[in-house]
Amino acid sequence: MPGNISDHAVLETLIQENVGIKIRQLRSNKKLNAVALASMADISQGQLSKIENGKATISIKNLTRLCRILEIPLSFLFQTGDEQSLENNIITAVAGLENQGLHWFAKEISAYTSGAVSLKPLGPFQFGTAIEQIKYGFKKNLDLFVEGIVHFESMAPALKHLILPYCFRSEENRQAFLKTGYFQENVINSLLKNGIRVLNPEWNWMRGMERVLLSRKPIIFPEDVKGLRVRIYASDVLARFWENMGAIPVTIPWSKVNDALKNREVDLLPTMKALLYHNGYCEYARYVTLLGDIPSILGVFISEEKYRSFSPDIQDSLGKACDSAGEIFSHNVELLEKKNEKSNLSHYGAAYLKVDKLPWRLKTIEIRKKMMDQGILSKQAWQEMENAC
Repeated sequence: MPGNISDHAVLETLIQENVGIKIRQLRSNKKLNAVALASMADISQGQLSKIENGKATISIKNLTRLCRILEIPLSFLFQTGDEQSLENNIITAVAGLENQGLHWFAKEISAYTSGAVSLKPLGPFQFGTAIEQIKYGFKKNLDLFVEGIVHFESMAPALKHLILPYCFRSEENRQAFLKTGYFQENVINSLLKNGIRVLNPEWNWMRGMERVLLSRKPIIFPEDVKGLRVRIYASDVLARFWENMGAIPVTIPWSKVNDALKNREVDLLPTMKALLYHNGYCEYARYVTLLGDIPSILGVFISEEKYRSFSPDIQDSLGKACDSAGEIFSHNVELLEKKNEKSNLSHYGAAYLKVDKLPWRLKTIEIRKKMMDQGILSKQAWQEMENAC
């Protein structure tokens, strides 16, 4: 996981500036003026000017359009001069919240393939929402993507259940489900049909050890969230769930959550415990309700086209590197989570609330059943999850 927030801000600024310089140079090389390029990319001239001057938050959607017009791969914008001459066997990947994990993965790939394959993370920040990265990234722009598997639910609807908390009785129950024929057919094979391969052999990339709710007032029971504005990402399932909880869902991009808390646009933030201190959230909301659910699991996704370009030995090595990096990543997230709790207590006066989990589980089961009866969630998927052991 990344470290200091101010360090990240500086690094993101440097990346944006470097990307802007390259776009401006490429535009000049093609003898395109700013008005023409902006029009061709379907963005405003003002937005292009901000991108070229390193002043804009860059979305993968806009970058993809610009790269297509300028006839260069997306990875070119993030390469150093030495790297630009290397084209063979480079895997390009978005490095968002899992930036440090990707860098460990890069080292493991190099070690397991004896340097035959290298991983090039494209910076330590997210290019828009996870959905946008999936939509635009895997169209010959990115080779690899590390993200929560729930974000692929449009391609594999069986994943919709995993958007909600308390899906599994234990980690053993979840691991058993991930090895079922149902998961293979309805998730793994569904993604393959969309040109995306899941690389995780052991499913050991964990984003935090516990789910939490962050708020400005103590949240003890499910009814305490009634009338509160809760931050969600764009998801009909999440919106329905929180509406049934009595809260008011507000869709806010991850990059805007800090400002939303600061400006009191939201009252409640469901997240992972490990992310609280890293993002400085407790500066604006100090009550942390510990929900006790098992952590979100991350998938390592690689384009099938890229995967098939490698020999069977390299493919096997990529799987081993994925497992090794996942183990390192999850271990460090666990250590970070323990360290961050102490930091939140001392720096922000955060209050960690250990509440009775049973009412939360029962309320979630009630809502889940209602959503299955409405056809929003799959009854078969839930039976498979329940019966996996």
